[in-house]
Amino acid sequence: MRIRGSAVDVVLWGAALLCAAMTLWWSLASVPPGASLFVGVDKLEHGLAYFVTSLLFLLAAVWRPGRGDGVLARWSVWVAVALVAAGGLVEVLQSLIGRDAEVRDWLAEIVAVALAWGVVRAWSALRPSG
Repeated sequence: MRIRGSAVDVVLWGAALLCAAMTLWWSLASVPPGASLFVGVDKLEHGLAYFVTSLLFLLAAVWRPGRGDGVLARWSVWVAVALVAAGGLVEVLQSLIGRDAEVRDWLAEIVAVALAWGVVRAWSALRPSG
């Protein structure tokens, strides 16, 4: 059974928006699951949340495997910059609502976005669209 391109787009966009909403929820309104498992788990959670969310957004908007360039293909670097800026904004919002805002959290997010961008760039170079 082959899934049509538009269905894949809907799934990618839906998953990206769901991940973004969950990340925002855990960042502002709730305590992420496993927040006290071990030292540094917070940075790992930030990195994982931003890696998955960024990867999904990049696959939906920039490079759509097997389906060609996305609507923001020419702006891939700016998509990554916007994701990094969103992470910074969330850290600022955390400081305004009494949560712990840390530069190291934002650094974990920056690394995660950069890794996701690198994965998409490498994958698109190895497997051209079309």
